This record gives sequence, structure tokens and C-alpha cells, in this order.
Amino acid sequence: MKVRHTFPTGQTSASRIKAMLMCLDAKRGAHAGDVWLANVRLARTDLEDETRQLPLGALHMALRAFEAELPKSLVHVAPYLIVPENLGMWARLIRGVRVPEEAFARLDSSDSEHGRTTRWEAAEARSGFWRGRVRLGHDPALEADGLLASARMNELSVVPQLFGFHPGVVTRLDAPAGTQVFEVRWAVPMPTHSGAFAAAVGAAVGIACLAASPSWISALVATCLPLAFGLLGVEGARIRRRRIDAAAQALRVHALERSLAIRESEGGAVAGDLEGSVLAGQYRIGSRMGSGASGVIYRAARITDGLAVAVKLLRAATAHDAVASDRLRREAEALGLSWHPNVVEVIDHGHLPDGTSYLVMELLEGEPLAACLKRTRRLTPDELLPIAIHVAEAVVAIHAAGVVHRDLKPANIFLTHGEDGVPRAKILDFGIARIEWEEMRITNIGAPLGTPGYMSPEQESGGEIDVRSDVYAIGAVLYECLVGEPPPSAGEATWTGVSAPTARGHNPKRHEESSRSFRADSGVQPASRRMPSVAPAPYTCVADVPSAWRSLIERALARNPEARFQDARGLLSALRILRGESVAPPAVAFP
Repeated sequence: MKVRHTFPTGQTSASRIKAMLMCLDAKRGAHAGDVWLANVRLARTDLEDETRQLPLGALHMALRAFEAELPKSLVHVAPYLIVPENLGMWARLIRGVRVPEEAFARLDSSDSEHGRTTRWEAAEARSGFWRGRVRLGHDPALEADGLLASARMNELSVVPQLFGFHPGVVTRLDAPAGTQVFEVRWAVPMPTHSGAFAAAVGAAVGIACLAASPSWISALVATCLPLAFGLLGVEGARIRRRRIDAAAQALRVHALERSLAIRESEGGAVAGDLEGSVLAGQYRIGSRMGSGASGVIYRAARITDGLAVAVKLLRAATAHDAVASDRLRREAEALGLSWHPNVVEVIDHGHLPDGTSYLVMELLEGEPLAACLKRTRRLTPDELLPIAIHVAEAVVAIHAAGVVHRDLKPANIFLTHGEDGVPRAKILDFGIARIEWEEMRITNIGAPLGTPGYMSPEQESGGEIDVRSDVYAIGAVLYECLVGEPPPSAGEATWTGVSAPTARGHNPKRHEESSRSFRADSGVQPASRRMPSVAPAPYTCVADVPSAWRSLIERALARNPEARFQDARGLLSALRILRGESVAPPAVAFP
């Protein structure tokens, strides 16, 4: 069984990794930097925009690889955090702020809200001093070796430098689990303090002169020296403050220029050209797999571990469409609730800063059942039985989670390559699923939602539906798999006895449309190799469908919901009886 994530993955600014790369380039050369980047699954282009969000796990990997390459050298990374080409991340922190203690108060807004797992809180702040804590919401294992804490100390130390001061001295204090507490101290030139100190020094020098050579001249010198030294101390402090202000102003200009340069580069990017880019700070986009009217599917890889995934994105024109966005959100919620080996796994979902919705799913290899039927026309009962059991098991889990799929059809059943050579079925596309407990939901009252030919009579008429509508849809899929076409419409006999290839006309265009719909909406990768070729069924008439299968399908397709299997579990029990299993009571009686 797959291990599911317990903690949010977390994100971080690319500037932290960029600073390490620049340090490594300076100390070991560009080749060493390229090798280091390859080890952490990143490229230099990923770091050109230092404000880009990347996985927190990628930062941790980068820190470990950096320590392996340059042991005890992490402290040398700090200056590279504030070089001109890495100032983009600081623009928001220093905008409209004049002193470091005010900037520290903005630490909690320095990162994007999307995927952030750190919360900064200031406990005490005054001139030359700040103490605060950070609350951590990600996996504690990332913090065990202390590298992320050291990286935070580097960042805290350079905040005073953003305002022209010398680097701060950072101390980490003891704190409860899940929290880190830091103190930062930095020197602030104070004219009055400098003048008083210089005057004291002048007085000491004057007294020493008077003691060494007592005279009225020595007395005059001893009297004047404190005043002179004090004035020099005050002026010196003022000069240092002017230099500090000038340095701070120059850095602000560089930060503004860098921020504008990043914005211009983003504006010049080719719209829709996502290949090679990083999505949501977590996934490197690969080739396009399919597209539809409202969305596009990309192959991608999770940066932290290289896991191959499929990413569904709403098109820019529909990114802010409430209905389209709600369908994608609904699909993510339903998939998360219905986790099962025979349901495509949702890995992540959310919104990009521009409002675009995205859904990340496991990447499947194989083909939809619709494509298989287009190629083979029919399946034999022996070939269909394991697929049908997989589908029924998945629907049992879906219903147990309070979800009604409402759009079960061959295009939404995907056949993957099973380890034992037997295809494993997975259910896809929960875009119009109904979540029982959800107060605001897409409803089908007055307007049917689903695919004609697979909708139950009550669903097709726009009435209220329940889990028995999914049972009907499974029956329709089983019928099509055995006969080669969807079941007849109302009023027609279920088993006509005419040749299946010609009964009501085999419609390859229907399957082609289903395949196109699948490619646009499913979020899975079409087969890199074809599924094992399935020979057409040995019978040529629907009358040759085995009687046990007929009874099962007729009950699933009953027009009256009360006459159907009352839930997917009853249908699953019937399928297991067909497989020869002994099923515990209550027994399933076929009509």
C-alpha cells in the first residue's frame, strides 16, 4: 500500500538555493555547481527568478548536498543572499520600511501563501535587537539535522545588512517542538552614545597628560580634550549613519531594479509554454498529454523525489470561471475522499497566484476502457470479470466516502498494466461527482449531468439520484463490454438477439469521442505500449451472453431503482459469485 503524506510538503523561495549555487560557483567553479544542481534535480533556469517557489524538500536536499561539497561552509552563503541578482525576494520585505526591526515584523509575508508551512511571530523588537519565533507545520524530519534552522539563521543575519548595517549576530534559543526561537543583535551608531564614549576617552587622555606633566597647559588640554573627543565621536557617528543610509538606499534601488527585471521577464514569457517550468513550487512540467475546451493535461515530475505525475490545469480563459473551478475542486475533494487502489490517486491540488486551478494525480500507463473497446469491440466474460470486480470495489469505496460519481462510462475507466499481466481498472474523472455532505454542490435537478447511454432513468430525467445511479452506470458498462454497444433505450428489449456488430450499429465515433474526452479530462498518460490485444468475443449474438451475466446486468439496469442492486456492495457480491467465490449472507438472488 502506498504511504500517504501526513504533513504539508512546504515551499521555499528559490533565492536560498540560488545563494548556495553562487557560493559554490565562486569557491569550486561552475562545473561543481552544475553537478550539485543535478544531484538536487534542479537546473540553473529554475533559479533565474529567485522569487519562484520551490519545494521545501528541495531546499533540504540542496543544503545536505552543499554541506557534503563544502563542509562547515554554510555560513559563507549569507552574503550571496543579498547580491544584486538575488534581491528579488527581499523587495516586499523592505518596501516602505526604514529600520531592520520593522522588516523583521514582515518576515511572515516574505513568502507566498501558497504552500507555506512556516509562521513567523515577533516577541520583542527594538533598535539593534529582535527576538521572534517560527512555527513549523511541515514534516519534523526535515528539521532533524538542523540545516534548515541554519539557513534561517543566515537569512536573519543579513536583514540588518539590507539597511546598511553590519551583519546581525543570530542566536538560537531553546524552544518547544514544532517551534524555533531566534535572537538577532546588530550595532546601531548612536551619536549621543558615541559622543559620550569619545568624551570619556578624551577625559582619560587629558588626566593622563596632566599627571605626566603638571602645568597650566596640561590642565587646559585635560579640560578641552573631553569636549573635542565628544564632538569627534558625535560627528563620526553621524558620518556612519549617512553611509548606512546611502548603502540602504543603494540596496533599495537594486532591489527595485531586480524586481522590475523579474516582472519584465515574466511578461515576456510565451503564453501557454509551460514545458520545463515549475508549477506551484513542486512539479516540473513535461510534455503535454492532452487538451480540451477548458483544460490541458501535462506530464510532470515532483522535484523532491522525481515521482511522475499528471497535472490538470484550467485554461487561462476559464481559470476564473466559477463552475469550471468548482468542478476541478470537486474532483480533487472526491478523489481525496475516495482513496482506493482502483481509484486514480490525487496527490495535490490548489490555485496558482494568478488564480489558475490545478490538480495533480498519479500518472497511469495503459489505456481507457473506451479505447480498448474501440479496438476489440467486445470482451469475453472471463476478460471482463476482473475488470468489473475492480470497478465495483472502487465504487464501493467511493460510496462509503459519501461520493456519487454520476459519470461512470468506459472513457472514465482506465486499464493499467497489472503486475500479474491482468489489467487493473482505475476510475477517473470526478468532475461532476456529488459529495453527500457538501452543502453547496453542483446539482442535477432540472438538468441532467452525465453521459447519455450510461445515465440512469432518474438521472437522465433530471431527478434526484443516489448510489443506485452508479450501479445502473456499471450495468451499462458491463453490457457494452459484452455486447459491443451501450444498452438499448427505454422501451426496447435488453437482449435483442441480433448480431452485436450490427445491432443499432456499432458506433466507433462514440468511442473516439470518449477517447478525446478522456485525453482532455482524465489526467492520465495514454499507453506507451498497447494493452494486450483482446480477441473479439467468441459469440456473435447478444443471445449468447451467459445467463448469469444476463441476470446480473438486467438487475443493475432495472429502470425502477428499487429493483436494482441497492448498492455497489450487492453488485460486487454478485460478481464474486460469478467468479466462484463463496459470499457470506445475505445471498444475492438474481431475478
